[in-house]
Amino acid sequence: MVASFALALGPDLAAGSKVGVYLDFEQRPSLAAADAMRQQAAEAMREIGFDIAWRLVSENRGNEAFEHLVVVRFVGTCAARGVLPPTRQVLVLGSTAVSDGQVLPYSRVLCDQVRRVLPDVEFAADRHSGDIELGRVLGRVLAHELYHVLFGTTHHSAEGLAKAVQSTDDLKSDDFSFTTVGKE
Repeated sequence: MVASFALALGPDLAAGSKVGVYLDFEQRPSLAAADAMRQQAAEAMREIGFDIAWRLVSENRGNEAFEHLVVVRFVGTCAARGVLPPTRQVLVLGSTAVSDGQVLPYSRVLCDQVRRVLPDVEFAADRHSGDIELGRVLGRVLAHELYHVLFGTTHHSAEGLAKAVQSTDDLKSDDFSFTTVGKE
């Protein structure tokens, strides 16, 4: 699978590309969740040849240059709080802007939606552990959106993080990456 990603890069994206990812949180995230999210997304992106530099939109001074730039808005509460009822509905967990068929470098991750599909995390007795698990899943959702931006595609794969629909088990799996065969 990595070989097909590399072929899809074309002349504009080279392996090892430095990507500035600017994060914007609607509400202050849990520190544990934010750290786990960044670590999980960075691991997934490193696997396919991207080196992520994390920044906050609020701290941007416009004086850094990156080969690629992505802005990600986190909507809702990015912390396990034990207040959102679980759901079995299929929910949109993230999205990336598209205009006239062109993928734009702007994505959103819907933290409350992610929390709804993770009741064991949302209602964890140990909030710190719940936040870490939530962060891991948020990182996977973020990596999926970064895939769309960095490859400039709205298409999905049949397996791994680039799959269109993820089960809760997929999102929480210990073995989950862009090259992992999805397990049902």
